[in-house]
Amino acid sequence: MAGFQVVKDGNAILVKISGEMDAHTAPQLDKALKDASAQGVKLILDVAQMSYIATAALGVLMANHNLLKAKGGKIVIANMQEKIKKVFDTMGFSKVFPVAPSIEEAKKLL
Repeated sequence: MAGFQVVKDGNAILVKISGEMDAHTAPQLDKALKDASAQGVKLILDVAQMSYIATAALGVLMANHNLLKAKGGKIVIANMQEKIKKVFDTMGFSKVFPVAPSIEEAKKLL
């Protein structure tokens, strides 16, 4: 089961993502990211509680990245587990999205 929490944190919007991100939850992820980007263009995705990510969810991340980039915004990923990092590295997403070990470090990358 997926969960999303969107919170304003200073000049950034923090999106806490939990559970599995797959073809079934990708539309929910897309809605959460669009809701967050309506509040601001600097997003931090806290993925500490994300247990799985599939290509459908990666596509959602990339689409939202492109939308925010066009508006002068940015997405930074924080608290990534090793198994999620392996997927990002394998798919080349680590070259697109800045990754930080903590929310505080992610704020410095915005």
